[in-house]
Amino acid sequence: MPPGDAPRTVPASLSATAVRAALDVLPHQTAILDHDGVIVLCNRAWLEFMRENGGNPATCGPGVNYLNVCENATGLCADEGEEVARGMRDVLGGRRESFSTEYPCHSPTEQRWFRLTVTPFDDGPSRYLLATHENVTERRHVEIREADMDAEVRQEVALRTITLRNEVNELDSFIGAVSHDLRAPVRHIQGFLTLLRRRLDPRLGEEDRRLLTVIDGATQRLNSMIDELLKLARVTQTALQIRELNLAQVVLRAWANLAPETEGREIDWVAGDLPVVRGDPQLLTLAFENLLSNAVKYTSGRARAKIEVGARDVGDHWVVFVQDDGVGFDPRYTERLFGAFQRLHSEQEFSGVGMGLANVKRIVTRHGGQVWAESHPGEGATFYLSFPKPAR
Repeated sequence: MPPGDAPRTVPASLSATAVRAALDVLPHQTAILDHDGVIVLCNRAWLEFMRENGGNPATCGPGVNYLNVCENATGLCADEGEEVARGMRDVLGGRRESFSTEYPCHSPTEQRWFRLTVTPFDDGPSRYLLATHENVTERRHVEIREADMDAEVRQEVALRTITLRNEVNELDSFIGAVSHDLRAPVRHIQGFLTLLRRRLDPRLGEEDRRLLTVIDGATQRLNSMIDELLKLARVTQTALQIRELNLAQVVLRAWANLAPETEGREIDWVAGDLPVVRGDPQLLTLAFENLLSNAVKYTSGRARAKIEVGARDVGDHWVVFVQDDGVGFDPRYTERLFGAFQRLHSEQEFSGVGMGLANVKRIVTRHGGQVWAESHPGEGATFYLSFPKPAR
């Protein structure tokens, strides 16, 4: 307003006309209710919707108590009618600032949903309600389609998970059966090789002896691989015997089982405070045996090695670590560590078939946890295992 201009007075008749016109241009069904819930004004959209659905002004137009209409609703909308009436009474009584709800209002030809919004306003001492019904059918259809798609995705994921689990179980059974069957021919090769040595020993030259030694080493390695495959199959197929375990006792038992490997070694053994977890004692002992055996193996080049086991509290999980100061590994190949028959060092450097960490991963995964590792060449390695905390 320009400075000095006095406010313009709007005539009452023009004001009422403007209100009606304003209501009529609104796209949603809108009505004004007085303090008793009687419809004072309603717009064109309200009247058109009423006529299209078999109503008339005498049942839901100006002068009709809308609260009574809602409270006396019958059929599919009866529950929504009572809720709407309660909400509007709360707003009129000052117990709520506003009220809104979504409700179905289906017709014989289509499914429809509306959102009712009730907002109060005052004209002097009198309180009124502005009630607006917005058609939200399109949005609800989108939500329903998305919900159906989510349900289909969940069902598909569940089906694929079951299928994958069955395939893994079948594969593990196959691995176990084949590995067991391979033992006999490998034993035969080793037996015939020993017999051949005895018979031909006087006539064997140096090259012949070397070749026989190579064959013997290969069969021994094959036998070790078969043993590890059988362990892997057992780790997967064995039913878990879950109970609460003090990991400190599990780790100490695993360390004691490695006495033949640590004999004659100078190792600083550090075991920090370890948590109580839920798990299978035999499988978790096997997991820590593999981790500690790795640490013993890859610190063999040190006159005095250090191996440490500890834990950190990370909220809903415990993270347990096994750390050594051995040769370490290239971090670019970390993912290969936990694969079957994957090795980052040659057989000449360190013996083994590369199945220990694969067993560790399967065991920890079956306990609902994860495994990962960190290292740099020459700087040792740290292996981490996460365990969910027992529910209290």
